[in-house]
Amino acid sequence: MAAQRIYRQHPQAVEADVDGQRVVMSPADFGYFGLDSIGSDVWDRLTHNMTLDRLVDDLATTYTTDTATVLADVTDFLSALDAAGLLVTD
Repeated sequence: MAAQRIYRQHPQAVEADVDGQRVVMSPADFGYFGLDSIGSDVWDRLTHNMTLDRLVDDLATTYTTDTATVLADVTDFLSALDAAGLLVTD
């Protein structure tokens, strides 16, 4: 994933609360993606254009975690969201 690539939520993604868990549904196939609290935080940050670098820096600061760990986790998470058709990238 490119550090300066822009990521944001797909504008047609649908969100719902199912039994206390936040779920995001893909506009392409209506498959769903369950989010835990940190996943929800990342998803919320993607309402605006975010680069990978900025997202990682913000999360590392918020959760007082080293950037290498955040980078690995966020890269995997963004890849999964992208594969599910839930992101728009520039």
